[in-house]
Amino acid sequence: MKKRGARMIRTKITIGVLVGIIGVLVMILVIILTTDKNAFERKDIILHHFNKVDVDRLNEMVQRHKNGKGDYLMLIPPIIDGGYWIHDVHSNGREVTWTIDNTRDGMSSEHGKQVYRCKMISMDETKDHYVYTLNQCENEGEKSIPIFSLLKEDVLLRSLD
Repeated sequence: MKKRGARMIRTKITIGVLVGIIGVLVMILVIILTTDKNAFERKDIILHHFNKVDVDRLNEMVQRHKNGKGDYLMLIPPIIDGGYWIHDVHSNGREVTWTIDNTRDGMSSEHGKQVYRCKMISMDETKDHYVYTLNQCENEGEKSIPIFSLLKEDVLLRSLD
């Protein structure tokens, strides 16, 4: 009689554990099926290679803003002389806030952060460059601000690495 009772308790525990595992698996499946598929395909938000993949990601951010969707990128261009100039780019789909922080650059004559708040951002492609431009910025009037530029030749060379 004691063996039978012990066996029933073990069976109930085993069934309980299996039901728990099935429940967790069902929850994971529901989360996967209801999560935005783009979240899984989301690319890096920190760009530092400035190859074709990074240019595509920058262009995606520009397009998302034009479509009224938010985005965030941090750009860390290669060092030429001195320290890093870090670009934080926030978009809520209506306004772009582009912050340039050169406080890590010991060679810069003016340390600090420059913040631009603008209604529009665009990418203009010239023969030699990809140029990212801000428009309709606070305290800038109608002035267009070419905020970030990439030499196409450098992008191509970095894409081959």
